[in-house]
Amino acid sequence: MPLPRPINPFYTLGVLTIASTLSYLDRQILGLLAEPLRQDLHLTDLQIGLLQGFTFAIVLATAGLPLGRWVDAGNRVRIAAVGIALWSIMTAACGFAGSFGALLLCRTGVALGEAALTPAAYSLISDLFPTRRRGLAISIYSTGAFIGAGLSLVLAATVLHELSSAGHVFLLSGMRYIWQMVFVFIGLPGIAVALWAASLKEPRRHSGTVPAAVPGMVEIRAYFLNNRVELASLYFCLAFAATQAYSYSAWIPTMLIRTFHMPPVVVGFSLGPLLIASSVSGLILGAVLGDSLVRRGIAAARPILMCGAALVASLFTAAVPFASTLNVALALISTATFLSTIIVANGPAALQDITPSRMRGISSAVGVLIVTLIGMGVGPTLVGIVSQDIIGDPSKIGLALSFVSTIALIVSSALALVAIVNHKFEPDNTAARAV
Repeated sequence: MPLPRPINPFYTLGVLTIASTLSYLDRQILGLLAEPLRQDLHLTDLQIGLLQGFTFAIVLATAGLPLGRWVDAGNRVRIAAVGIALWSIMTAACGFAGSFGALLLCRTGVALGEAALTPAAYSLISDLFPTRRRGLAISIYSTGAFIGAGLSLVLAATVLHELSSAGHVFLLSGMRYIWQMVFVFIGLPGIAVALWAASLKEPRRHSGTVPAAVPGMVEIRAYFLNNRVELASLYFCLAFAATQAYSYSAWIPTMLIRTFHMPPVVVGFSLGPLLIASSVSGLILGAVLGDSLVRRGIAAARPILMCGAALVASLFTAAVPFASTLNVALALISTATFLSTIIVANGPAALQDITPSRMRGISSAVGVLIVTLIGMGVGPTLVGIVSQDIIGDPSKIGLALSFVSTIALIVSSALALVAIVNHKFEPDNTAARAV
């Protein structure tokens, strides 16, 4: 009987990265469409913030932990594939929404599908790559988030431009606005990616030299209690860094439109490639540095990099609203993005390094829950509240964005310092097979 073909970890990583790209493309597309939505559906800044952030936070608060347990006990490949299919269908369904309530319902479906991907992906990657390569592997997966966010601007701008410049625009039944077709164009290709992901092989789980059994709640509770300070500091460090990242993704296009009077199409073509380049370079550099320092025996290397990157990034986010020209603003935004992605490059890897294989799903789900509740749930919504209720001037959205982002990064840096002081991880290569 022939032996089964071995799993190619890099092929699996590639498919998961494409899925991650698609998830953030579908999630962040609302950033460029915020102004057309606000005008056509008469939405407030607070409602836009709710659609972009709070919806996902609520869904992950209720679905994230059960999905994490499902990941630890079930077939991770199938879970990821079902999630991809669900969020893609619901993104396309946003194109048929004609009110805030309908959009909110569709975005809830998008969030539910996307809640399944990251716990499954982190668990798969951690079983396919050893500790010494795990940071880079997770960072490659994480590039999908930033590539997707950048592509959402470019692709949405392209579709808007093509539809707007056409002599006659074909709208499906029930549609009234061009932006509705953008959701359909962006959402439907995800069905093919879901089928592709479903074809992947489920790898064997690893936990040192002893086959891993599904832990019960007693073991899970003991693990979290014994490591509570380090886990909490890493979770919340990532969460406050995500506050800046999600606030930027949600509001930077709107800020450029209102401050520099740029058309949405121009913003998409200008900002999208810039964010992709700065974020991907930050992720790769941060991961390579983190893995290199861990190999040299610096156990707390990842939190050290997170602490420094967050603190320096806060200086640039504070300066953005005072930029005198568009080019200066873009330079500050791209530098802040580059630095903040170094945090993303090292945080998840630091968590996976200290987590047993059969708890990585629930640990990732807890992380995603906290990051989403604070980063995505509070960040964009808080910017809308500060803009609408405190500053009271829509044209000064940059001040609100800078206020929220800068404070979040300073808090993130302080929490990374706590993780450094309480770091227990000793590098080893027993958690996954060598590749």
